Parts: sequence; C-alpha cells; structure tokens
Amino acid sequence: MDGWIELARGPLFRISLVILVLGLAYRFIVAVGLIVRAWHGAGDRKIPGKAVLKATLGWFFPRRIFNKRPVYSAASFLFHVGILVVPLFLLGHVALLRGYLPAAWPVLSPAAADTLTLVAIAALLVLLAGRLGSRLSRKLSRVSDVAILVVLFLLVLSGFFASHAAWSPFDARFMLLAHMLLGNLVLILTPMTKIAHCVLFPLTQLIFQLGWHFPAETGRHVAVALSKEEEPV
Repeated sequence: MDGWIELARGPLFRISLVILVLGLAYRFIVAVGLIVRAWHGAGDRKIPGKAVLKATLGWFFPRRIFNKRPVYSAASFLFHVGILVVPLFLLGHVALLRGYLPAAWPVLSPAAADTLTLVAIAALLVLLAGRLGSRLSRKLSRVSDVAILVVLFLLVLSGFFASHAAWSPFDARFMLLAHMLLGNLVLILTPMTKIAHCVLFPLTQLIFQLGWHFPAETGRHVAVALSKEEEPV
C-alpha cells in the first residue's frame, strides 16, 4: 500500500499537475484568441470595462439566481468555495506542493478545514439531488455533468475519512490512496470539463460582453438573409 501511495503522491501527481497547467494554459490562450477575434469584429471596439466587471461580480454573487433557486444556488456557491479553498490551503496539500508555492503560503486551521470539507460534502449532495431530482435538470444535464460531481464528492469524502481514521469505514491508508488517485484524476479532468471555469471565468465574461458588440453591417446582413431588407426595424 505504501508503494502505491508514494507512486500516487510522486510521479502520478507531477504528471497530473503538468497536464493541469498545460491544459489550463491552452484554454486560456484559446479564450484570449476569442477575445481578440471578437474585438476585431466588433462594431464598437471600446472594451466595456465596467460592464465586464459588473457581469463578473454578478456571476460571483448571483442574487437573481438565489431568489429563484435559493437552496441549489447556495449549495453551488458553497461547493465552489470548498473545492477552491481547501485544496489550496489545507496543510497536507500545501506540504505536497512545497517547492511550487511561496514559502509564506497560508494554511487553514484543522477546524476551518473540517468545516469547509463538510460543507462541500453537503453542497455536493444537494447539487446531485438537484441534477437528478428535477426532470428539467436531467434533460439539460449530460452524463459527464453528473459524473464529475460524483468524482468530486468521492474525492472530498475520501479526503475527510483519510484525515479522520476513526470515522472511516475503510482503512485510513486505503482512503488516503483513493483520495490521492481521485485528486490526480480531477487535476487531469479540470482543463477538459466545466471545472475549468473556476479559473477562466473572468475571461468568459469579457468574451460575452464583446460578443454583444455586433460587427458593423450585421443588421443589414441579417435582413438580407431573411429577405426583409425593405422592412423597417
């Protein structure tokens, strides 16, 4: 078991980390390319900085969505907080990333880490119930949307049991190995799934805002395509 743990935390982790960085870098470059393309094709090339900032903050704190689906929206928000804060600031993770992070990198207290982990577990259960329990959500969800939530749930749950052996239904070393393997899998999947939006989200808002600045003559081309160029708008 110890040999498998060393493999998971050593070579497999480094390979997964390289895939994560390269994959996110590729997605970032593609997003920047889309921004440049939209900017060159826009009728109004003035970048709407305030609108982009407002839209980005509006998605970080979606008050309208909270009003419509308060429980699901709160779970989504808490889930994002958990999967971003705990992996970056948990003492064990910081130790694993030693050499990649600044020397003064902060860490969570055990109580804070446990609280955020349990909140993330509860939030993931709510999200899964929302995905599977609503007919409309099931129609809009792909298998991969549900699968990634299941993988994240098992990742967080195995990490919690690995650090609380007395509560674990399995051997703590086995749970640690499962947590490491699932963590490496999530690192690999992140650039290829919706998890990437946690990193690329501000850029997508800029793309959306620029996309609404239609290129010049767009209205005329649409009218011609619909054979309604003589009709008033």
